[in-house]
Amino acid sequence: MIHLAVGVILILGIVLAPVYVMLLGWFFGSPRDFRLALTGVGYLASITVGLWAGLGVFAALLGLVFF
Repeated sequence: MIHLAVGVILILGIVLAPVYVMLLGWFFGSPRDFRLALTGVGYLASITVGLWAGLGVFAALLGLVFF
């Protein structure tokens, strides 16, 4: 049996719920414009990758400076 921590349920279920609703609205809303929806998904993905890359570089710099 898989036991999910409360934090995982909270983040994936409640905190990200507006993002899920936004994505569903983009793809299944009226009028349907898949090019615009995919552009929005591309923006969200690029922002996410940029933030993770920045955090990775910052963590590497901290590792070099303090250890």
